[in-house]
Amino acid sequence: MVSAVRETREEQSLAARYESLIRLADAVRQQHDAKELFRLLISELSQVVQFDAIAQFDEAANKVNWHLCDRCNQPGVGPPSDVAKEETLAWWVYEHQEAVAIPLVEEETRFPATIQRLKELGIESVCALPLTTVHRRLGSLIIASEQRGRYSEEEEVRFLSLVADQIALAMDDALNFQASQRAKQRLELLLDLTNHVVSNLDLRDLLREILAKESFAREWNRRLRNRLRLRSSKPVSPPF
Repeated sequence: MVSAVRETREEQSLAARYESLIRLADAVRQQHDAKELFRLLISELSQVVQFDAIAQFDEAANKVNWHLCDRCNQPGVGPPSDVAKEETLAWWVYEHQEAVAIPLVEEETRFPATIQRLKELGIESVCALPLTTVHRRLGSLIIASEQRGRYSEEEEVRFLSLVADQIALAMDDALNFQASQRAKQRLELLLDLTNHVVSNLDLRDLLREILAKESFAREWNRRLRNRLRLRSSKPVSPPF
């Protein structure tokens, strides 16, 4: 009986997670603002997964953006300035394209600089996932908790990987949208410049050029007609 109840609860929890994933996918599909994108992520994810902090490693800017972290801005709490990015958890996940789940931060021996930073923030568990689409690598997503033993289940990490995939797709769409907007602005600028140049041309010079071309065409036609007239006036010899 107890086992059946546990299984029912697990099934309900699993269903709630994937319903949340569907809502998240629908919500972020047309979202082109990064702050709003992560606000939606925090709102949906908090209903089905426990976390206290969310960060994003932005590969293009080469920095970590904390979108949810109460202690990040406290005095004396910050990343070591002399740590190479290749030694950080966020960069490792981005470079190797593999998710890393650390249920107990205190037992992790890799990424010492990252672990020290997480301890300063009161983080006990962390899960880092690549943000990647078929078009590009965008960085990595870091989900962290002040509770020990989180993100230890394979199913939970798999679910968070699907969440990261949706965020990556939305970020990729946003970059494509921004690129198309810049291209549109450049085209509009070029058209405005062309119109400005044309509108300021000296119309007298333009008319003179047109008349000169028309005069040349008339003279060429006159000479052609004369040649044809001369040819037609010559006697033609009989074939035999």
